[in-house]
Amino acid sequence: MSKKRLLIVDDDPQILNMLGDMLADTGFSLTFSASGEEALKKLEEEEEFHLVISDVRMPGIDGFELLKTIKARFKSTKVILMTGYTDDYDISDALILGADDYITKPFNISRVHLAVTNAVTLKKSDKSD
Repeated sequence: MSKKRLLIVDDDPQILNMLGDMLADTGFSLTFSASGEEALKKLEEEEEFHLVISDVRMPGIDGFELLKTIKARFKSTKVILMTGYTDDYDISDALILGADDYITKPFNISRVHLAVTNAVTLKKSDKSD
């Protein structure tokens, strides 16, 4: 059985490195993107990511646009959004748009692991099945 694949998207290289270190022991095959555009290109080329963790606020394609595109085109891919801003508006929008979870910076490693584990093991009920 192949490893589950996780794509981490953030325009801050330090965040990419930090999350890579935090998730190195989870058994996922990790891939990194520095922008929403780059993430979409990787999704289109490879199409086998089980989970995407994306920053909300990025230049160009932001996390919300990336989430909408993933939910429309890569339906089996789970999405966790993250941000350093804790606006209730952002959190509720993310969940309404279909995010599987929402984490805030600075990261708590236990919270990140829990969000990742829940996203890949729990299935949302889908009435269209």
